[in-house]
Amino acid sequence: MLGRESTVILHMLGTATKHNDIRKCTIEQEIKFGDGTQDVMSALGAPCKIYYKDEDKMKIHSKVTDKKLIKDESDYFYNYFTLGMDILFDGSKNTVKKFVLHSNYPGHYDFNIYYRCCFELNLKSPLDNEFQITPYTKWDKVEEFLGDTYRKPVVLNRRSSTNATNPFGPTFCYGLNNLIIEVMPSNNYVASVTIFP
Repeated sequence: MLGRESTVILHMLGTATKHNDIRKCTIEQEIKFGDGTQDVMSALGAPCKIYYKDEDKMKIHSKVTDKKLIKDESDYFYNYFTLGMDILFDGSKNTVKKFVLHSNYPGHYDFNIYYRCCFELNLKSPLDNEFQITPYTKWDKVEEFLGDTYRKPVVLNRRSSTNATNPFGPTFCYGLNNLIIEVMPSNNYVASVTIFP
């Protein structure tokens, strides 16, 4: 699994044209936990959007009483919709804290906001067997591989600020070491994977 010194390697497939000669090319970029915003922008370019977290439920445990200081240090996401991923930055250190990879399946709350991120994540079992999770993996295959080693899911019910209901229903989030795997119960597909150190 990934640790604090781990690197997320992105293989981006694109096309290059030169004098009517179209070629497919793969670009490889590395982003590490703890990389700064400039490192990420050098590797991936400018984000499509930057989202500042309005509310962090864990901030209630903070010893800082000045609300302005807390707001100035809010964590924020670089949203890369065309790459199918978000990168969360620590608001006080401006370093990479989490990666969120989206599979873009119909029936998910974020459907058609992100392109599909064609990720490949390798899981290891306690017996050192390996299993690869991709955007096309169904949760029952992951369950079969893991056996009884994972906990019950947390139910995630998203809704927008203007609409109090989510027409797609809740999703289930399973925690595995340093991954959170979001699963759509309607079709059992992996909706997103969050990676943290």
